[in-house]
Amino acid sequence: MNVAAVVAPQFHHLPHKQDDGHTNAPSSAAHSRHRRNVGDPGRYWPQNTTLKIALYEFDVNDPYVLAVKKAACQWLPHINLKFEFVSGEEGDVRIAANNQRPQSAVGTGALSMPESTPTMSLPLDHTDPRFEYIVLHEFGHMLGALHAHQHPDADIPWNVPKVHAVYRRNGVSQAQANADLLPLPRNTAYDYQPYDSDSVMHYEIDPRLTQGNWAQSESWAISEGDIAWAKNAYPRPAS
Repeated sequence: MNVAAVVAPQFHHLPHKQDDGHTNAPSSAAHSRHRRNVGDPGRYWPQNTTLKIALYEFDVNDPYVLAVKKAACQWLPHINLKFEFVSGEEGDVRIAANNQRPQSAVGTGALSMPESTPTMSLPLDHTDPRFEYIVLHEFGHMLGALHAHQHPDADIPWNVPKVHAVYRRNGVSQAQANADLLPLPRNTAYDYQPYDSDSVMHYEIDPRLTQGNWAQSESWAISEGDIAWAKNAYPRPAS
């Protein structure tokens, strides 16, 4: 299948789940270890930075904020960055809680966005079983990680017309569908580690959207490959 490569967008989205458990547009899990991720070095944050992360309309001790922190801080042992969570609208990263598609600016792309707009959207229901996974995924984008399923070596046999039809029914353009799913260019602009199907940055792949019923399930935890990518992108000083 000939599929045109796409350029990584400034924003990355995560698909909603349908009531039957399938994604409105695909997500992923795993088979082997020692795999890694895909990143955009041009959008990595400066080393040893403390990122101010603002959450609209929530006190820092609100259960919602505590749930976000619990998930997001799972990245911290593996990176040379710190997170400072604050209330309000002023921050390097600005999070809105809503029922829209979860999304995040990729890395320092957040800095080019208007200060009056959020750079990340997360679901309202922090008790949902997928909430922690969604936070991990969107914070991965915030750190500069791209979608693992868009690695050129993933070789996912997408049924592209069917993908476009499903996205269109859910109000998502063909261009955004391509940007969410199809392979990235194989060039030096991206930090390509070996393909990681275990990555928290990988979508679940619905067999109804592929040729030959090719499928994977979501991986809800940071993988060994995610950790390897994070340590490479943000190496901690030797102790």
